Amino acid sequence: MLLFIMFSSVIIHAQDSTRTMRTILDGKRYSFEPTSMTPMRGATRQINGGFSLDVKGDTLIVYLPYIGRAYSAPYGSSEAGYDFTSTSYEYTIKEGKKKSYEITIKVKDKPASTTFYITTYDNGSALVRANSSDKQDIAYNGYIKEPKK
Repeated sequence: MLLFIMFSSVIIHAQDSTRTMRTILDGKRYSFEPTSMTPMRGATRQINGGFSLDVKGDTLIVYLPYIGRAYSAPYGSSEAGYDFTSTSYEYTIKEGKKKSYEITIKVKDKPASTTFYITTYDNGSALVRANSSDKQDIAYNGYIKEPKK
């Protein structure tokens, strides 16, 4: 009997965390904070904080480092990473495999076609793949975090 009660409480806790992550993602108010990045060619590199991809309702704020080949860049630009704010983007979410969620963010108001593919899990860990028409793809590992209240 005691074993049944303990097992039931574990299932309820797991269901609560699942519902919470889905609620966070559906609410479109969260931040992805990377801990490492893996360029298309090269080794994984650790990231020391200060970078993020923030979804704030109708605004997307992206500040992520970049290592890799850029196919084009504005003349005189020293910007190598993803550093922009967008108010025109398409946001879709669907349930993935193994208690994960797949989010696609297509930026519409920037000259380079940029799409972020986010895979996140109930425990908050996440993988972001950045695909752009003017840069090689890159992946970021990190976690999803709710905004401070």
